[in-house]
Amino acid sequence: MASSSTPRNTRSDRLHLPQSRRLRVLILGDRAKPDVPELASNLEAFLGERARVLGVDLKRSSEPIKDKPDLVLVLGGDGAMLAASRRLGKRRVPVMGINFGTVGFLAAVSRERAQVVIDRALGGKAWLEDRAMMHATVKRDGQVLIDAHILNEVVIGRQAGNNLIDCDLLVDRRPVCTYRGDGVIISTPTGSTAYNLAAHGPILSPRLDAWVVTPIAPHMLGMRPLVLPGHRTAYLRVHQRSMFTADGHEECSLRPGDVIRVAPSTRRFQLVVDREQLFYARLRKKLHWGAPPAS
Repeated sequence: MASSSTPRNTRSDRLHLPQSRRLRVLILGDRAKPDVPELASNLEAFLGERARVLGVDLKRSSEPIKDKPDLVLVLGGDGAMLAASRRLGKRRVPVMGINFGTVGFLAAVSRERAQVVIDRALGGKAWLEDRAMMHATVKRDGQVLIDAHILNEVVIGRQAGNNLIDCDLLVDRRPVCTYRGDGVIISTPTGSTAYNLAAHGPILSPRLDAWVVTPIAPHMLGMRPLVLPGHRTAYLRVHQRSMFTADGHEECSLRPGDVIRVAPSTRRFQLVVDREQLFYARLRKKLHWGAPPAS
């Protein structure tokens, strides 16, 4: 697949919402998390006459969003943001995550600053990051088992109780290596701070046009993470029974010979962020970069 003349990298830009009519806002969240219902009610009142609230959905759901919002507010952690990405499908709708999770790289707005950032968004002064996604398919004997657009990562992992698995990596159908271990992760720059980071893979700036392939507990020291150009197509072929997972949701059992194809997606994810806490500021805050060692 040839690289396009326009880079696919992530851009940071001003959020432009319609100004000729009342904005349509949808509030999503997880009522199981403490304080979510209260904040949802407060935000609905805060929006008041400034916007039309299409609904407040605090149920865990995978159903496609049928409304046509101009802005989606997600009260939860990064998992809730991934769920919102799946539910939006092909639509490019700005999504603001208000963090109720532990880390919150995608849910990038703190509860304390939620109303400030929403006010900026309604006034066209909020900051938007346009995030790349990837398109993953799982094939068995020519039949497509899974076809999904992914924001974070795909994971091929061994099943519980099984031994190590072997997984061939090909890039544009050219052999690269065979990973042997507990599995392999292919992540976007957005997903590089998720499972990839836990597996000792590198952090990628969301502005990069790249994938990162990271082995999980590799059997050989020479099997290291690999960064690939984002316009390339990667193929993984498994040799043992294993599991496929995408963004922690889409999953299926894999058999020997199954092929996973990962390619650039035509879809994008529009993330509303707080200008006071852009990507590197979030890294410093969440990962405590630059902090002196604790005694």
